[in-house]
Amino acid sequence: MEGQVKVKGLRQLHRALKNVDDGTKRQLEAELRAAGEIVAAGARSRFVGIDARSAAGFKSRVKGFGRVVVEQSRRRTTGTRGDFGSLQMRRALLPSVTENETRVLLAVEGMLDRLGRKEGF
Repeated sequence: MEGQVKVKGLRQLHRALKNVDDGTKRQLEAELRAAGEIVAAGARSRFVGIDARSAAGFKSRVKGFGRVVVEQSRRRTTGTRGDFGSLQMRRALLPSVTENETRVLLAVEGMLDRLGRKEGF
C-alpha cells in the first residue's frame, strides 16, 4: 500500500521491549512521533495554500506499539464538501510521505540503533 513504511522484525522488537522500563518506552514513542512530524510538517506546508486552518490540523500520533500516523485532528466544519478528506490525502499527505520517505526511514533507523545500544539488543 502506498504511504506506509514497514519495519521487519517489529513483533520481535515488541516482545523484547516488554522487559524495558517505561521511560524507554516513552522515549521510543516520542521519537516515533518526531519521525511522523516530518511528514506532518511537509503536509502542512503543501496544504496551507488550500486551507490554512485545515493544514494546521495535521498531527503526528503514536497508536499502539510502533505505529505512528499523521492524521487530521480538526473536526469537519460543514460537511458540504464530501471529497475534502481525499483532497487532503492527494494534495498533502501522500506527497509528503513520498517526499520525506528517506528522512523518516533514517529517523526510525537511528532510533532503533540508539535503543539497541542502550538496551543491549
